Order: sequence, then structure tokens, then C-alpha cells
Amino acid sequence: MSKYRVNVCLAPSALTDVERALAEAMAPFDMNRGDDFDPDATWDWYRVDAGRQRFAVNPRHDGDPRLIHADPVVVGTPHEPLRCDGGPRGLLDFDACRRAARAEALTYWEAQMRDFERLVADHPPAEPLTAFLARHAADPEGYPRRQAVDDHHAQPLIKALNHQSVFERYPSLGAWVLGPDTDPITIYTRDPRPGFELAETWAVARAALLTLDGEWTGIKPYSPDPDEESDTFARRSTAYLEGLDEDCVVVRLLCHC
Repeated sequence: MSKYRVNVCLAPSALTDVERALAEAMAPFDMNRGDDFDPDATWDWYRVDAGRQRFAVNPRHDGDPRLIHADPVVVGTPHEPLRCDGGPRGLLDFDACRRAARAEALTYWEAQMRDFERLVADHPPAEPLTAFLARHAADPEGYPRRQAVDDHHAQPLIKALNHQSVFERYPSLGAWVLGPDTDPITIYTRDPRPGFELAETWAVARAALLTLDGEWTGIKPYSPDPDEESDTFARRSTAYLEGLDEDCVVVRLLCHC
């Protein structure tokens, strides 16, 4: 079982009864419709709930009664100024969503860098996995890949990231599960700019999109041929939402499957 979010697009008339309009739009993808397996079914319950990724509201429309908000009792968080879970597209500020996503990604990266600098200061220097793999490539038989990975993992700094105590001393880094391709050094020393751009790419898009025409794209949990949750999908989804008429309604739902 898992949860994910979908942006649902509705006609302007949906504002007269949003719950009913959502029920009609979502009905074709209901897992509870019958006993037969349906690969196109995508949810067994849903609710209006954008979570931490609420839509930004254009300041001149703050407080507009057409804005849609999740029940604060159900979701456990109060309404926020200039944020909502849906509404007419013209009331939403997608550029502000992108700015907020980039700022959040930058803040998180800076916190990681502070913790990584402390981690490096607390342990002997460590090499990235790529350095060990280069030695393996130079002598595949004398230095097997498995040995290269083991030697990378044996470094005290890498071992520290694999221990639960990392949460206490370096909370922004988190505990790493070490696998054959795990390379924390490369992750924490890479150029962060693509990550900021990726945050902007996903600032408006979610895992799935339900269009005005009733087409579901994005994640399809039980489909034998699901759409990939890719950056290409995110850009296509965002472009679709930006191209809607200003009075069309967009609502962000939390789905369970």
C-alpha cells in the first residue's frame, strides 16, 4: 500500500459542488468498483490534501472564497496564508510555487553541507566509490569489484553514515543503507544546481495528473505498463496546468492505493 498525490482538473462549474465534481472525475479509477482486477484503477480512497506542497495563491486573491482548502482537522495542519489545496487556475501562483521549491531545496542543501563539513572534520579523509572502481577497472582480476565496494564502505566516514547515530550528530545527512553503488562522497560533493532546477520542475506537478478530458497520466500503481514518474512527465504536466483557462479548477488530492 502507498500514498501519492494527483492534480485533478475540473470544469469551472465544479465550484458549485467540488466534492461531487471530484467524485465524478475520480470514479473511473476507483479500485472499489468491483471484484475484478482493473489495471487502470489507481486509488481506494482519496481526500483533498496537498500536504506540504500546497499551491501558492496570487496575493491579490488571498481569502477568495473560491479557493479550496483541506479540512485542517483531517490533515492535521491549519490553513496557511497565501496557500491552498486548489482553486481556479487564475488564482494560483505557479511562479511562487517554483520560487518556494527552489528556496526549500537550497535551504536543505545548505543544512546538508553544514553537517557534511562536520562529518568530514570528525573522521579521516574518505575517497568516493569512483576512486575504488577506477582501481578495479585497472586490475579487474586482482582487485574485484566486490573488494572495491567493501573497501569504500570500510572507510570510517562511510561507516558513520551507515549507523543510526548519524541522525543525532548530523541530522540533515540521514542514515545510509550501503549498497553496491552507494557513493555518499559523490552525492555530497556534486554540483547542487541541477537539484535546485529539479525542485522547480516538480514544484507544480505531482505524481499524477487527471485532465479535464478524464485522462489519467503519471503513476498507475497496478498497471502492467505504468507511466514513468519522470522529469519529462513533470514538465508536460506543468505545461498542461499552465495552459488551462483561468476559471478551470485544479485540486490536489492525496490518494491511497
